[in-house]
Amino acid sequence: MLVLRDLQKQYTKFRLGYLWTLLEPLGMSIVLWFVFSVLLGARALGLQPYLLFLSLAILPWWWFTKGVAASTRVFRRAGGQLRISLLPTELWVLRVLLVSMVEFLLSLPVVLIAMLVTGTWPGPLILLFPVAIVLQFLLMYGLSLLISAGSVVIPDLARIVRIVLRALFYLSPVLYSISNIPQQLQGVAALNPLVGVLGLYRIGFWPEEIESAAGYGISLALCLVILVVGIIVFRRIEPRILKEA
Repeated sequence: MLVLRDLQKQYTKFRLGYLWTLLEPLGMSIVLWFVFSVLLGARALGLQPYLLFLSLAILPWWWFTKGVAASTRVFRRAGGQLRISLLPTELWVLRVLLVSMVEFLLSLPVVLIAMLVTGTWPGPLILLFPVAIVLQFLLMYGLSLLISAGSVVIPDLARIVRIVLRALFYLSPVLYSISNIPQQLQGVAALNPLVGVLGLYRIGFWPEEIESAAGYGISLALCLVILVVGIIVFRRIEPRILKEA
């Protein structure tokens, strides 16, 4: 009910409503494609067709940044409602994540548009696409629990998160392929869980994205580790969250 209310607020606030869910990531994909594929001609930066390659990472990245950024202000927005609410405290974090997840799912027609424009169709490994969604949600839930709780203890955390998200955009294979990462750095890159998650989104169209099964294993295992750590830390800080609400 809370998620539906938040979505209704977002879509009724702007005249174009739901269309913004499509236009923002589509516009970003087109601009990046034009810059790196047309103006700079950097064909080796990613896999072809580059527009579809970008779209399959921009949409999850959009979801990741919106969900994680929103977690920094969850309890600041909730205010005194936390003290009178009978809902578990974690549900306030889950609420903002579900809103961003629904927006992500509603933006998936952008991928279909890119497929039609480029004439590219997926293979059998597209079955891993839902797996990527589940893993990304678990990763974001763990991170959001950590960040939302940490924001109560460290008021400056929201600014730090913004800086880290900007860096992660370039440290994650959004603009480039996993295969573009030098072989000697593949192990280091795997420590970024988004490497494995974004790879699973693309693997249905480019099976060659499976560069290292071990690297995928490390990235995806980190999603589960972050989830467990987030739950433990959140429960320890929860009394302070309720006290300062």
